[in-house]
Amino acid sequence: MEYTLKKIEKHTDERGFLVEFLKKSEMPEGHDKFGQIYYVTFDNAGVIRGNHYHSHKYEWFGVVFGDVQIDIEDVETKERKSFLISPTGQEFVRLGIGPNVAHAVKCLSEKAILIDYFTGEYSPENSDTFFYKLF
Repeated sequence: MEYTLKKIEKHTDERGFLVEFLKKSEMPEGHDKFGQIYYVTFDNAGVIRGNHYHSHKYEWFGVVFGDVQIDIEDVETKERKSFLISPTGQEFVRLGIGPNVAHAVKCLSEKAILIDYFTGEYSPENSDTFFYKLF
């Protein structure tokens, strides 16, 4: 199952903090052209987003507010992992997943905000998004 969980340093001063979310040098070969950035909100505990996978595209998630559980599963081998992610402490956690890794995000706090980078633009004609229930 292709995934990475990376702790990224928060550059902090009296104004707040800055996180270098994703660099071109960290992207897989052939997937380093700009795709699309999503800003996703969860307005209640228990809200679930995702429950799908992509056959060609890569995706990276980071939680900027609140607490979430992200479950992933390899659609071929059925290997499964679960991560509890929140933006506390001196490090920011980024989860990257590859093709054919199903994913779902469940909000554990009253509200949550997630940033998501996807290696392709969404197109209804060719969404590369396939339903796969995890939650």
